[in-house]
Amino acid sequence: MARTASSIGRTSVMMVSLVLSALPVLARAQGAPAGLVGIVKDSAGQPLPDVQVRLNGASGPRAITGASGGFAFASLNPGVTLVMVRRLGFAPDSVRLVLRPGRVDSLVLVMNSVAASLPGVTVQDEASDRSHRLLAGFWERRSRGFGNFLTRDEIEKRDAHDFVDLTRMIPSVHVVTMNGRQTLRFSGSLQPRDCPPQYVVDGMRIENGQPDEFTPQDIEAVEFYSGPATIPPQFTNRSFSHTCGVIVIWTRLPG
Repeated sequence: MARTASSIGRTSVMMVSLVLSALPVLARAQGAPAGLVGIVKDSAGQPLPDVQVRLNGASGPRAITGASGGFAFASLNPGVTLVMVRRLGFAPDSVRLVLRPGRVDSLVLVMNSVAASLPGVTVQDEASDRSHRLLAGFWERRSRGFGNFLTRDEIEKRDAHDFVDLTRMIPSVHVVTMNGRQTLRFSGSLQPRDCPPQYVVDGMRIENGQPDEFTPQDIEAVEFYSGPATIPPQFTNRSFSHTCGVIVIWTRLPG
């Protein structure tokens, strides 16, 4: 009986020792960073380049998809993560997933294209006539002279590679660098704090928009309004009535 008790005692000590020795390994696994890779496609299954992928809001990590539609994140905090995707001409989308420590999870997202349309318009019209019909509001506001405007022809003449390049000759807009990214501000703003312009794309408000999300090749026309006094009513509401200005972007027309 004494030998049996001694044997049991040694066995218990060995089991406790094994558990204690495993604790650092478990702690390292639980504290290990997570990873995420994915691909963004359109509704036809084709990879989508130039999609902005953001994690957990505007302050979280971001990536831009390449030619194959792929993106990758490393050294992420494990846990529930909100993945948001946005690209000019497509409806923004988001999905929540749980990232596991020490693992690289994968994700496939599909974005649906968005096209602004007006009733009674045919795509067989000539380019200029089509623009005046589909973007009648743009041309009407341009004729009033409040704000600054760029048409498709003017965009092509500037041969701009980035959206910020389109704004360099707009009197009320200047380019600033914040956290290594070029962003836009309206000069002469009376706002007591730094606040970026509100972006509106095809009539839809874009949350936390940045100029590097938009490429000149995808834009049909742009409107710039430097302050509340010049912003047309349809681009003003309670949620951004205190903005430093509004930039309205219209995506390329068919044909």
